[in-house]
Amino acid sequence: MMAAGAAAVGGAKVCILEKNSAPGKKLLLTGGGRCNITNIDSAAGHMAKTLRNPRFLHSALRAFGPEDTLDFFRAIGIETKVGGGGRVYPVSEDAEDVVATLHRHLRGLGVDFKFGRDAAQILRRDAGFEVAGLGADAVIVATGGLAAPHTGSDGAGYGFARAFGHNVTKLYPSLVPLVTYFDSAALMGLSVNAALTAFAAEQAVFKGRGDMIFTHNGISGPVVLAASAHLAARMHEKPRVVLDFAPEMNEKELSRVILDIFGNNPNKGVKNALMSAGLLPEALWAAVLAAAGTDGAIKTHNVGKVARKDICRCAKAFALDIKATAGFGPAVITCGGVDLGQINPATMESKLVPQLYFAGEVLDVDALTGGYNLQIAFATGYLAGRSAGGI
Repeated sequence: MMAAGAAAVGGAKVCILEKNSAPGKKLLLTGGGRCNITNIDSAAGHMAKTLRNPRFLHSALRAFGPEDTLDFFRAIGIETKVGGGGRVYPVSEDAEDVVATLHRHLRGLGVDFKFGRDAAQILRRDAGFEVAGLGADAVIVATGGLAAPHTGSDGAGYGFARAFGHNVTKLYPSLVPLVTYFDSAALMGLSVNAALTAFAAEQAVFKGRGDMIFTHNGISGPVVLAASAHLAARMHEKPRVVLDFAPEMNEKELSRVILDIFGNNPNKGVKNALMSAGLLPEALWAAVLAAAGTDGAIKTHNVGKVARKDICRCAKAFALDIKATAGFGPAVITCGGVDLGQINPATMESKLVPQLYFAGEVLDVDALTGGYNLQIAFATGYLAGRSAGGI
């Protein structure tokens, strides 16, 4: 939609082929349905939050940076507000408002939407193209990747790219829940705030703190999704995460707190004493004690210094070996995509096929959560539309 609008403003006659029955199905999911439009971070900050090929975005973010995104949405009738971490949302906190306003804006520019129209292939015709029976001077592939396939992102764009000789790098789900070898069934649905360190090949690749949740087969939540972006392409390197359930204190401080709890409850079972103190939820204490090899029913006065140290260690460094990601279904984005060495970063035009452009998630560029990936989509879409519309 951003690409179409930029091309139409330049005077081009634009048609969007949309396989769904309505536009913006994937946009409706962003920000938990609130639509995290962008981040107030600078263009340089956006590049710093981009994990793969950030320098490729220099021209796109210069042409259409986060401030331009805010100005654009304000101009078409979407007022915004800033939330935690610099995330920008519509004041209504409703993604449907953003999609409806974008749709109305494009209609006003004369953009023709053809819904339920699946482009099986893109054919080269003389100096132009034929797509789904329609002739075009230029084509922009803005199909998304493989993440959230129920929205229509089925990887078709990669097929279009390959058909014209483009390389596509290996594809992985990213910003995605993680599946663990640890049996998390007893903790399913439990949400905690924790510090998380992710490792691959025994090297720390991510450190962060935030909310996480235990699922039926692993872990999810904002800090886990952020970690997954660093592990997505490294599932073969024995990934693991280490969770700190008491990040506000060090191990020595936690040991002192636990010693006080035990001293004040000498005849209570260990688990009951710890649970009554409110440091961690009951189910989580059960998991920590099991990892420490301590019977939760044992009386606190029978817990020695070594056992207490093991409890603290497991609460501060609860290790989980990662089996896999949860796949493309629940993933927010795709890691990998069309080889950027074959794309002109100043225009988003293919270096192999004149007048063929690529924008958004189909490209081999991805970022962390916080509005950064939508800004990439808007910026590359705008640049592709402006470039194609000038033909």
